Amino acid sequence: MNTKEISIDIVIFGGGIAGLWALNQLRNLGYQAILLETQALGSGQTIKSQGIIHGGIKYALSGFLSGSANAIEAMPQRWKASLEGTGELDLRTVNILSNHQLLWSTGSLGSEIASFFASKALNSRVQKLVKTDYPSILKNAAFNGHAYRLEEVVLDTPSLIETLAKPHHDYIFKINPNSGYTFTSDPNNPQNVVSLKIGSNAETIELKAKRYLFTAGEGNELLGLNLPTAPQMQLRPLQMTMVKLPSPSPFFAHCIDNGTNPRITITTHPTQDGKTVWYLGGQLAEDGAKRTIAEQIACAEKELKVLFPWLDLASATWASFYVNRAEPKQPDGKRPENPFIETLGNVMVAWPTKLALSPLLSDLILAQLKRDDIQPSQMLPETKSTLHSLEKPTIALPPWEEYFA
Repeated sequence: MNTKEISIDIVIFGGGIAGLWALNQLRNLGYQAILLETQALGSGQTIKSQGIIHGGIKYALSGFLSGSANAIEAMPQRWKASLEGTGELDLRTVNILSNHQLLWSTGSLGSEIASFFASKALNSRVQKLVKTDYPSILKNAAFNGHAYRLEEVVLDTPSLIETLAKPHHDYIFKINPNSGYTFTSDPNNPQNVVSLKIGSNAETIELKAKRYLFTAGEGNELLGLNLPTAPQMQLRPLQMTMVKLPSPSPFFAHCIDNGTNPRITITTHPTQDGKTVWYLGGQLAEDGAKRTIAEQIACAEKELKVLFPWLDLASATWASFYVNRAEPKQPDGKRPENPFIETLGNVMVAWPTKLALSPLLSDLILAQLKRDDIQPSQMLPETKSTLHSLEKPTIALPPWEEYFA
């Protein structure tokens, strides 16, 4: 089998939102970057996310703006600019499921939290609604809580993946996770990758890159790259639950009570069979990591009956599954507040930590390249034609299609 050697600027591993956003940014700046994915685009955390572009308010339920809340505050406006076609990327073809979310309470909020929501710190980010503006699911006479509007959009994740992949489709490839690629490290400097060999149907392609960027989430530790001092990863598990109702009201909201996390987070997603799914996250999903699937579904059904006693669940169908959130390891094991990137030799390992923070992670990637004086170069025509012998990945099925199939 022949081997063709190719020189390139950046090889990105991982076709989730972080990798796709970085690919767009890099190629738009003239870098010869390609993206490699071992499964389908969006597989893992991305396709299983609720598509919420957080602004940090859900991290402020303790009554103050935490580091997480401040780090993510600018993200909704930054995403909004791209969704309108005026930002750093053109995301106008992304399907927006909702232009805002709600915080809703089941009763009276504690006085400290209520005062905090009414404070100057939040008066531009949280708007208390009058009952006439409540969504239909909360207009039932039995509801006696309060609702607050958040200017945080909810996106259809499959259409976001498709939109990010389309402009640079020619530079996105699938590689075999079992035997389709091998890394060669520098024996004199193990932190440096000399090359990546990829086997295709007709030949072996040997990629030599200025930087190898890992944005594969949980897959960062599964790609077969063994660095002596690689950053450690932590996994925080969830069990996400879905309920398909004959005619559910569209609802995008966090339920808050006395906890520091939302009691439940609900987003609404259309399915290919013309029905609609409520997708359930929040504390329900956190606690569900320790339950069996049957236990989680029973718990979710009980929770919805408590929160919406007027909701008819007799003909509902349910599904539930486990998913890990992959992040850089923290001393206390808690959620990191910011995106993470570390450069080791010519390898960059990164986690956005939240879908909404992917643009901020790209900023960090570009800053590292600038610091190391990594400049764009020109791709030769034979390089492009050689790469096209590689397979193309599909887009992952969203969980409401996979688990209700």
